[in-house]
Amino acid sequence: MTPETHDVVLYISKTWGAVYLFSVFVLAALWTYWPSRKSTYDAAGQAPLNNEECLR
Repeated sequence: MTPETHDVVLYISKTWGAVYLFSVFVLAALWTYWPSRKSTYDAAGQAPLNNEECLR
């Protein structure tokens, strides 16, 4: 691999890799904070507090 090719590959991986990771982050945040999913995460957050087996 020539130095010029290495530089091009490095540039592409840095720029498009950052774009890819940012896109994944935005999609994960949208998925998590979507209003219709609130009840799912509220129930999951209360699950450890409602565990009857641990109280015995």
